[in-house]
Amino acid sequence: MVKITDKTEYRKDRQVAKLEDFKVGDLVFVRGDENADHSVTAQMIGGRSGGGPEGGRGFGGGGGFGELEKDFVVGQVKSVEAPKLTVLRPDNVTQTLELNEETSLRRGRESITMADIQPGDHVVVRGAVQNNAFVPKNVMVLSPEQWKQLEEMRRMSGIGPTGNATAGSKPATAPKSNPPQP
Repeated sequence: MVKITDKTEYRKDRQVAKLEDFKVGDLVFVRGDENADHSVTAQMIGGRSGGGPEGGRGFGGGGGFGELEKDFVVGQVKSVEAPKLTVLRPDNVTQTLELNEETSLRRGRESITMADIQPGDHVVVRGAVQNNAFVPKNVMVLSPEQWKQLEEMRRMSGIGPTGNATAGSKPATAPKSNPPQP
């Protein structure tokens, strides 16, 4: 269940949109806060038309996922050697991320430490490239159910394992983001 308010922002094909621009059956991403009843109050709802102008790269624009390796990294944790986290992405590339004191770590709504992250966990890491290196800002450890939903969403959206159109993320979910809700 997703609740919308007069403050909910809408993006479609990386452009400002309105609620009316979305149709039943559209694949959407919802960023928001989880409520006690497990509904989500949407801060942003983003989506894409099938074959939109971005060629399958990223969803939602400003509050969306962006591009793999530039805006986010998603995958399975292979090793944890503080302050480094090594992740195997869905495109079978292993990427080592160096966390810093400003990196936020969460599992669901709980703050965690690196000691709480184990090999085999699935993560979504939001960040940005600085000085030719990806700098993690937020690490979200996903539950097995969230990972399954993310993988299903990727398959349904035509997004391949590299974050490109099927010929080529997770997209990924940012902290305080939730997988798409029916």
